[in-house]
Amino acid sequence: MSALATFRDETRAWLAENCPQSVRQQGYIPIGSTKIELEPDTKLWLDRMVDKGWTTPTWPKEYGGAGLSKEEYRVLIEELQYINARPPLTGRCVNYIGPTILEFGTDAQKAKWLPVCSAGKGAWAMGYSEPGAGSDLASLNTRAEKDGD
Repeated sequence: MSALATFRDETRAWLAENCPQSVRQQGYIPIGSTKIELEPDTKLWLDRMVDKGWTTPTWPKEYGGAGLSKEEYRVLIEELQYINARPPLTGRCVNYIGPTILEFGTDAQKAKWLPVCSAGKGAWAMGYSEPGAGSDLASLNTRAEKDGD
C-alpha cells in the first residue's frame, strides 16, 4: 500500500471517530469573535482539528499546522467532503493573513500570529482605501515600483 493510501485510510478512520455527526452538514464555524458561543459539538470539532493541525493542514507544524503535502491535503479535503464534514476554519486569517505572514513575515511575526490563526482565536480585518476611491477596490489606482530595498 502506498504512503498516500495509508494516509487516506488513517484519515478516514480518524474522521469517523472524531467528527461529531452534528457538524457533518453544510455551514461554517464562526471564529475569532467573543460574541459568538459555539455549540458544544462544534467546539469539540474545532478543538480536535486544532490538536491534529488540520485547521491549517499545509502550514508547518511549528506554527500549528500539520505539515501536510499538497497530495495529503487533497486527500484530507476529499475525506472531509466524503462525510460531509464542515472545514473547521475559513476566513481571512487562514486564507489571506496567515499565508501572507508565512511568505513575508519575520520569524517573530510567524511565531506570534500563525498559532493564533491555526487555533481560530484571531479576528482579523483588512482595510483598503485611497483618495478618490474609498473602499471601492475596483477604483483603486495605487501601484508599486521596485526601487531599491
